[in-house]
Amino acid sequence: MFPFQKILCPTDFSGPSLYGLKLANQMAGKFGSEVLLVNVHKSCPKLPSQRIEDAEITLDIAEYERNVAVYARENLTRIRDENLDPDLQTKLIVRRGKPAVEILKVAEEENADVIIIATHGRTGIAHMVFGSVA
Repeated sequence: MFPFQKILCPTDFSGPSLYGLKLANQMAGKFGSEVLLVNVHKSCPKLPSQRIEDAEITLDIAEYERNVAVYARENLTRIRDENLDPDLQTKLIVRRGKPAVEILKVAEEENADVIIIATHGRTGIAHMVFGSVA
């Protein structure tokens, strides 16, 4: 476990999540660790087909979710290139589902030694309403 061989760093592409990425970059440089950069997006809610027909709209949810995954991978590549040292070994992972659940699944599957995740720093009522994956 120590020194860390695999550092899992989830990101939602927000400013605060980049702080965690910067720490992961420093630690990976010090220990020669691999950085697992992960983004988890929520599944598109499914509407009952009758509601879709009534609204006279056509949705291709599978196509939408594929586009979200492509967008997520492009953004992971961009933030990796902008925030991680180029000589670090990295792996980009995109998942769909509940972020906390999927992050833990990835940690187990990849045998991550540590998870570095930033928080938005919400407290009080904002934390109660919006919650936190961290």
